[in-house]
Amino acid sequence: MSEQQNKIPLPGEQPPAPPQPDFLKGDDWMPVDISGDFLDFDKPYRPPRYTMEREGVPFADVGEIHIISGKPGNGKTGLMAQLIAATLGGSFGNTIARKVGHKVNGSDDFHELPTRILYVDTEQGEDDTIGFKNRVISMSGVSKEDAKEHLKILRLRDTELAKDRWRKILKAIWQTQPTDIFLDGMLDIVEDYNDQKECQPIIRKCMMLATHYDASLWAVLHENPMVDKLVGTLGSITQRKVSEIFTVIKIKQCDLKPNEQRPDLPDIYFRVKQNKARGKDVSDWLFQYVTNAGGWGQPVEIEDNGATVINPADVKRQQAETEAYERFSRLTWESSGMSRSDLDRGLTQQGVTSNRRRTTLIDIGLETKMLYKSGDKQRPKYHFNPDMKPVPNDQAEDLPFDPPSNNESSDF
Repeated sequence: MSEQQNKIPLPGEQPPAPPQPDFLKGDDWMPVDISGDFLDFDKPYRPPRYTMEREGVPFADVGEIHIISGKPGNGKTGLMAQLIAATLGGSFGNTIARKVGHKVNGSDDFHELPTRILYVDTEQGEDDTIGFKNRVISMSGVSKEDAKEHLKILRLRDTELAKDRWRKILKAIWQTQPTDIFLDGMLDIVEDYNDQKECQPIIRKCMMLATHYDASLWAVLHENPMVDKLVGTLGSITQRKVSEIFTVIKIKQCDLKPNEQRPDLPDIYFRVKQNKARGKDVSDWLFQYVTNAGGWGQPVEIEDNGATVINPADVKRQQAETEAYERFSRLTWESSGMSRSDLDRGLTQQGVTSNRRRTTLIDIGLETKMLYKSGDKQRPKYHFNPDMKPVPNDQAEDLPFDPPSNNESSDF
């Protein structure tokens, strides 16, 4: 032992630092504190908290990233609308939202919280985003007022730089504290999806974000147009890190061989396939687009034999539309219209004493065009259109489809 090593420190003097090993000394790893990174062997195992299920198979666990992929214009936004509608309304088609606990303020204890959804739209124009919002509300079966409480929509198309879009996303998540996050689309939070130095950290940050806020994070990421692979270096990194990947495939029967065509299915439909899963695989499902009573296209799940899957939200919506029509038809309408206060008074006399319920009925009336406004925007007059009576079990017509383009807004 050398004299330096044998030296006894004087009172108040710090002991000498242990010698640093020579192995990979340039990485300066010896001073790093890893005391908080070892697994606590006494901590009990907690199973995944899956937020959704289909036919008894759970998926979309809290604290993880889930990817929606597909070719440009192939229905990715349509699938996201189904998932948001299920989360908002409890179910859509065969997709069922599950009640799970969430951590609050970093605690390890789980608490059942009200559903709080943040949808981030980085691509669509404002009118298309409004159409998406209307579509989701209609699909979920909830009222507009209820949707306002549980669904927030952040538009970032007009934000130029990727770094600013990312900062706004972080601020919106902090402000809304969502239980479920839907990011459409992931390419817009990086400047170069082939730059590994940029893509690797952003995926890591998304993972940290889902963990920190104890949320389920869904994100849309395109496939390469030429091959069935997530686009760029961003896609390669994402493929390895995420919990699961669902791919949407657009099927045009006119492009199929005669022996592959299905007369029991629509001319154009979409197949959802789970390409990656950490648990049990979810079976494929099909959907098509139809025009609803509000006039906008929306996805509808269909069985493998072409039959429409009965959606409880559609039944609830049909009942609400029928009630709205019956109540409005019993009011006395002047040719000059009716003020909002008179409309409220008339509904109250029919026993609709809840202000929220009256607002919901009026919103449904406007959405289905059984009501329309005229005059001053601040004090409009309401008119009733008796020709817009809802038809029970109305079979909506298929929407015409244009050839796919590179604009994701063609997903509806």
